[in-house]
Amino acid sequence: MSKQKDVTGRSRMARNVVGRWLGQIVVVITGFVIPRLIDDNLGAVSLGIWDFGWATVSYFRYMGFGMAAGLNRFVALYTAKEDETNLRRCVSSTVFLQMVVAALVAAASFGVAWLVPVLFDEIEPSQVRDAQLVLVFLGCNLAVRMAFWPARGILTGNHLWTVTAGVTAFGDTVLLIAMFAVLMYGGTLAHLGMVVFATAIVTEVIRVTMARRVYPHPLLSWSSVDKKTMIEMMIFGVKNSVASLSRMIVLQTTALCLAAAAGPAALAVYARPVALFSHADKFIALYALLLTPVAGSLQGLNRDSELRELLLSSLQASFAMTIPAVLMLSGYGDAIVRLWMGEDYVVPILAPVLGLAFLLPYAHSVAMRILVGVNAHGRVAVRSLLYTSILLAISCGVAFWYGWSPVVAAIVVCVSLAAGPGIYVVMAACRRFGVSFGDYVRDAVSRPLLCNLPLVAVIVASRVLDRDVTALDAAVWCGLGGTTVVILYWFFIVPDSLRDKLRRRVGLGARAA
Repeated sequence: MSKQKDVTGRSRMARNVVGRWLGQIVVVITGFVIPRLIDDNLGAVSLGIWDFGWATVSYFRYMGFGMAAGLNRFVALYTAKEDETNLRRCVSSTVFLQMVVAALVAAASFGVAWLVPVLFDEIEPSQVRDAQLVLVFLGCNLAVRMAFWPARGILTGNHLWTVTAGVTAFGDTVLLIAMFAVLMYGGTLAHLGMVVFATAIVTEVIRVTMARRVYPHPLLSWSSVDKKTMIEMMIFGVKNSVASLSRMIVLQTTALCLAAAAGPAALAVYARPVALFSHADKFIALYALLLTPVAGSLQGLNRDSELRELLLSSLQASFAMTIPAVLMLSGYGDAIVRLWMGEDYVVPILAPVLGLAFLLPYAHSVAMRILVGVNAHGRVAVRSLLYTSILLAISCGVAFWYGWSPVVAAIVVCVSLAAGPGIYVVMAACRRFGVSFGDYVRDAVSRPLLCNLPLVAVIVASRVLDRDVTALDAAVWCGLGGTTVVILYWFFIVPDSLRDKLRRRVGLGARAA
């Protein structure tokens, strides 16, 4: 029984979440420091080009159809079943497919870079070469990461999220130091792109080395590359890719439209509060991604009755993480941007609009990851994408008629994400696992929502007392409201088993002292 429980990864859940969050802190620090360094040393236009490069390259991720990202589900499934043959087929077939995809991504990077003068006439002629080189190096960086992506699937399929998080944190630390050195010595955007590319190679080689420790077979065995398995992985990958496409297509399309219509400087202003929310989203997503192999393991062990419980408990945990994060960023996002980038980047209404846009998609992301784990996400993802695309097309049309600005871009995001990722996905998941609307409200939403009412009161009171609140003031108010929320969570949300476990650890520590 203990062996089965360990195979599902549920016993490692808290450790994996904490480990991934600690690794993500390094990413957050990097995300804050690098844009400011680029702005101070190269200017706002160069920062906008850097953002443009990342926004464009993000589309190339979907050339892989999400095949490697879904590998951890199959690793967990076949490990739980102790099916070595299918495990080796899945890994080798995925590695082969990813090598092909990586080559296509690299080629696409060169192709789009060549077309920059034609497609993006808002970019100044003097900046075109920098934009082209940034696209090439960022695209090659993505190609390297996609080629080695199966190593992540092996590690996370064995529920070793802390290992891959540690490797990522190491790579981001090296990247931050290298980019700082390049900028201090007068480097350009092209040099920064080279650093990103080189760091990717080092990081992914280390990750593969760690994966080989838990997967003793060759990563690419030609005898295990199977056509039927490749087709299965491609079908699953397409569904997996579509599952995360809705949010990406909204954010990247909005960013590109804003850059094309209003210029890179407007994109730089819009991208700063979006980056704040994306950091919060990463912490929530790091938890959500843990659920895919857990659900796959439960399915492999035929423990279907536990999947309903997993959905409700995961939704409650997700709301408990999402609500305070979105409230704090919505209430004090302008103060953070002012401290981070300066007054020129502050548009006070941006953060509240983006908070409204992201609340439900962030909180409901766990539902899609559980559906992915049981391979029931295909139709749900397609319908979510359809609803999102319709709203995005309408919103962008209105925006071009009215005139693009950072605020208009935020409204486009808010409208576009409402129906698909915001509402439909969780409805489909609840229907799949037999969860009624009443169960959803009672067991997933009500407690986190009620526990955060004091935080809402604190934020509203602080903004009424001082509209131009500083980042230091915001930290004090967040500390006050956040402490209240933590206390309420301890009594009303934290499971008894986890609470008892934490008490025992504190008690042991006290006796040892």
